[in-house]
Amino acid sequence: MMKKRKMLLIPLAFILLIVGFIIYGFINSNMNLTNGSTSSEQFQGSDEGSDVTLNENSESSIQDVLDQNNEELFKMIDTRKTVVFAIYGIDDKYTEEGRSDIIMVIKYDPSLKKMVIVSIPRDLRIDIPGYGIAKINAAFAYGGSELADQVIEELLGIKLDFSIRLNFDTFSKIIDSVGGVTINAKKDFYYGDKLVIKEGNQVLNGRKALYYVRFRSDSDVDYGRIGRQQEVVISLMEYLKSTSLKEKLKLVGTYYNNGITTDAKVAKITDYIKMSNEDENIIYENYRLQTYSEVIDGLWYELYNQEDLDMIKSLFINKEEMNLENWK
Repeated sequence: MMKKRKMLLIPLAFILLIVGFIIYGFINSNMNLTNGSTSSEQFQGSDEGSDVTLNENSESSIQDVLDQNNEELFKMIDTRKTVVFAIYGIDDKYTEEGRSDIIMVIKYDPSLKKMVIVSIPRDLRIDIPGYGIAKINAAFAYGGSELADQVIEELLGIKLDFSIRLNFDTFSKIIDSVGGVTINAKKDFYYGDKLVIKEGNQVLNGRKALYYVRFRSDSDVDYGRIGRQQEVVISLMEYLKSTSLKEKLKLVGTYYNNGITTDAKVAKITDYIKMSNEDENIIYENYRLQTYSEVIDGLWYELYNQEDLDMIKSLFINKEEMNLENWK
């Protein structure tokens, strides 16, 4: 099993901004206010001469305070537990809902500041409930995120807290909206005879980043692509780590149910982002399910050995520490 262990030492969402900001901020939580939550004095503070006050009879909410960027008005007690969620990058060229050409399952343990990223090859041969044997990326096309979640849960023996979905057009827009993503290309990448990405460290715009995470026209095929997808996720995470809480919440507001969809409530997302805002020195462990290729009935599939699947499943242990929050 291939394994990369990285400390966050270089400024680097997969795809996915959301990947990024929701990975970074999603994980699970309750919000509590220091010294109680109903005292009006607790919420009194000043921001360039203005005061914001909440009391027992006020209809104002903590979300209102967040929207006004009064970050200094309250503190939160960190009550996060380990969270497990899936990310699907959807190819819209299909006439169905789209196939999940990027499949990641992420576990974040806030107590250890450790994130485990597991990629599942899109061509994995699997039995999809109600549809029979097919490639795993067809599950989303057949039954949307609900069926895709079911397939992932049965394959890995886990319970997802939520899942995140975005198409590739949205991915490009997100990358452009944050000023690009930093990567270290291991070689030159061509489209036909045209050089698209040079070898070495560089910042990619949305269009080139999309090409980078989807390219598989070499001997590394899907394995190399999976590694690049994980690299982009980590890079986006590093960018988000350097941004203000205001900027993170703005990204949530821009893309939540607007190009990026999830079954997690926006209130839970913003709560978690607030509690995760000071997380540093996060350790990343990157994995992919090891597979081998085989043509069956004229179709190319990826197959797995049970021992390799068992190793991936072992990454999601201590279930009693997970799934304790209602994200939906």
